Amino acid sequence: MKTSELLSKLNRFTSRIAGAMRRLAEVFFGNFSWRPPGWLNRTVAGCGRFERAHPRLIPSAMIVILVICCSGAWTWNWYSHLPKPKKVSAKIVPIEVTKLEKELKFQRLVIYFSESAARLEDLRKPSVQGVRLEPHLSGAWHWVQGDILVFQPTEDWPADQKFSVIFEKNFFPRHVSMERLVHETQTPPFSIAIKELEIYQDPTNPTRREISATLELTHAVDPGELDRHVQLNILGGSNIFSANDPAPHFTITYGLHQRVAYIHSSPIVLPDQEDFLKLAVTKGVRTAQGGAQTRDTIEEKLRIPSVASMFQIDSIQTTIARNKNGEPEQLIVLATTADISTRELAKALQIRLLPKRKVSEAEKQAEVESSEDADQTSDDSAASNEETESDNDSVGSQVKETEL
Repeated sequence: MKTSELLSKLNRFTSRIAGAMRRLAEVFFGNFSWRPPGWLNRTVAGCGRFERAHPRLIPSAMIVILVICCSGAWTWNWYSHLPKPKKVSAKIVPIEVTKLEKELKFQRLVIYFSESAARLEDLRKPSVQGVRLEPHLSGAWHWVQGDILVFQPTEDWPADQKFSVIFEKNFFPRHVSMERLVHETQTPPFSIAIKELEIYQDPTNPTRREISATLELTHAVDPGELDRHVQLNILGGSNIFSANDPAPHFTITYGLHQRVAYIHSSPIVLPDQEDFLKLAVTKGVRTAQGGAQTRDTIEEKLRIPSVASMFQIDSIQTTIARNKNGEPEQLIVLATTADISTRELAKALQIRLLPKRKVSEAEKQAEVESSEDADQTSDDSAASNEETESDNDSVGSQVKETEL
């Protein structure tokens, strides 16, 4: 059979299938018309001319294409079933914020390998070469175990910074094949927390009051950086600061490692009605190392009591405690909303001994009956104990007679 006849039969068969599908599509979707693009008509015409000019090349080309496809499928199947070389993976433990202590202990960078990857001679060295950090940070690398590599920095990690751990090819033994020689990690972001916000009253001068707040930072900042971002706002519009006191009505001092900030406001005057103060630290505070910035604004509110509600007694409790001689004494514990001088409290405090409560005849009769019931109960229990002892004695005597 000639190639032209085969192609014509294939064309007629394809046309019949296309016609059936077209009629089926017309039943469901209606009539669609399609005009083939020019490049497709030119391609078909070119193929027809080539087939008429070289009728013997078409079967050979089809056989060659079939052989190439089968060879490619067999090659891919063979390659996919080849044993894969064993790769060693590495996992970097996330870096934590350095704890705020008197002596800072900088957090280590720890890398765990899926299996032992260290050279035997490197395990004995206090520091190793062939691995580095980018960007650079002062410190030393050393192996803790064959599968644990540690970087001990000599300075604190900058906040919100990406680091790349880069291994050289000769850092590992020849038999160790790594998945990749470059790994990345990132330090924690810079953040600020409001630990305390309260009204401070001078114990030596109860009329002097101010707003006191404590901020704790994850990283150190330069002096004066917080001054541009701290805001004290009175929500109700009350004027608690003196008219002669210029804005911003507060000062900031720094504590341990420039990571603790103490905010002290100017002296305040209690308003006629209760109000609220909002302490806000706007975003964009920069660290002294690296220049990382806070991402969010933090806020906290404080109730400002009025003149009438500033001092109140929250609770009064009584308790009994023993003195140095071991004798019980009664104590009264008062909880107040503000500090008060003991002299002022003594002037306003009155303690009175209430008279004994009179007992009615019915209550006396009830007490007598309860005591009689208690005595009767004790007598019954004593009698039962005596009966039990007598029974035990009789049993014992019977046992002795039996033994004799």
